[in-house]
Amino acid sequence: MAQYFQSQLLEALPTMNDRIEDNPTYKKFKKDLEGAAALHKIVKFFAFFGLKSKKVTEAFSQLPELQQQFEKLSKTPDKFNDYFAKRGWIAYESINAALMDKCITLADAGNLEDAEIELTSHYSSPELKWPIAWLKAIPAFRLRYHFLRLAYEDTLAERYHSVVLSLLTIMDGAVNDISKSKGFFADNTDLTAWDSMAAHSTGLSVLKEIFSESRKRTSSETIDLPFRNGIVHGRDLGYANKTVAAKCWAALFAIGEWAKSIQDGKKVPAHEEPILSFKENLEQLKSAIKEYSAIKKRSNEVSKKVKAWKPRNLTVGVDIPENGSSEEYEAFTPEKEALTFLENWKRKNFGAIAKQIHRFTKEEINYNTEAGRIRNAFKNKELVNYKILKVVDCVPAISEVFVSTTILSNEQTFEKEIKLRLIYEDNQGSTLILGEPGGSWTFIEDFFYNIQYII
Repeated sequence: MAQYFQSQLLEALPTMNDRIEDNPTYKKFKKDLEGAAALHKIVKFFAFFGLKSKKVTEAFSQLPELQQQFEKLSKTPDKFNDYFAKRGWIAYESINAALMDKCITLADAGNLEDAEIELTSHYSSPELKWPIAWLKAIPAFRLRYHFLRLAYEDTLAERYHSVVLSLLTIMDGAVNDISKSKGFFADNTDLTAWDSMAAHSTGLSVLKEIFSESRKRTSSETIDLPFRNGIVHGRDLGYANKTVAAKCWAALFAIGEWAKSIQDGKKVPAHEEPILSFKENLEQLKSAIKEYSAIKKRSNEVSKKVKAWKPRNLTVGVDIPENGSSEEYEAFTPEKEALTFLENWKRKNFGAIAKQIHRFTKEEINYNTEAGRIRNAFKNKELVNYKILKVVDCVPAISEVFVSTTILSNEQTFEKEIKLRLIYEDNQGSTLILGEPGGSWTFIEDFFYNIQYII
């Protein structure tokens, strides 16, 4: 029954005639490329402008590929929205381009469900932390940043009932603060902005209509869209799942792009851009080609490594020891970091533990304060014995290490299993792939609660 009402809603949504590819930025770049192609025909005259012909030739050698890529790039957001907007996903400025391309390829082949699995996996992974950190630049989200961090932790811990409710309230409140009038789900809230992908009429406005559907019957049927009215008012009881949580995150990031457009004064059209000189146009083109090439190279490298990655099949006691010194474990592995944590706990080296915790932002950390907080969490919790039970490589940058511990607390002994969820990154905070050297593993501290309040 719920699926029937959902299909009726989707069919009732208006068909949009305007396209994202008609946005001013795309039109300008298309015009620039057309101008560059025309200039290419008179390349022999470039020496007159003080430019060496070799450099000019190098710049224009990539022009055909750039034109081809732009043709694809300009149409990709519209194509993505055509396939996925009515399913609760929209294109926005900072969306992962490789992910969007992959999902479109799957959809072209008729595999929409597989594409949604890819989207859901992305929006429930540690990759969330970067756009979450970016949201802090917007005052309305900075006020709610503590709750964003908690929702991120809950996502990694698969507490989707908490994630969905938190994000729905953050969406509504942040939009209210930004618009100075109405929340995201209110009638007639204007979620458009000039020259914006997320705030295009085929973007957030469509999501709002879907998410705001009236839900008048209580149902335990699992839903795959975050119907705000049914969830908040206790009618849709099957909302606590990975897909709904992921769509909430994706919508939130799109709202962030809309908010940035408003913050940058793009609610109304901007003034006409100044006309650049011939030489300035050429320099801009060369710079764009160089940047494009660097991004493409990095994207290809990462894509190859991810495709080649496979989870390890480790047997405790055979491939890795159950306990012993962390020195016995291979460098740059999650199990080595897990054993180091346990050693630090046993030695009560809380300052060292503070440096092992995964951070969600690049804000400066007062490790003395952090050490005090951890000392309080582990107060009267003496680690007596421990051993590794199993290691699970979840995705290329995340592993879980399960350990059995014996804890002495207030003269009582407790046997407790702990799951350490670890993330692998370089010193710039960029995600690395298990097996690459030079990174560091840090753990999510969500198990602290169990240690502090249950034992």
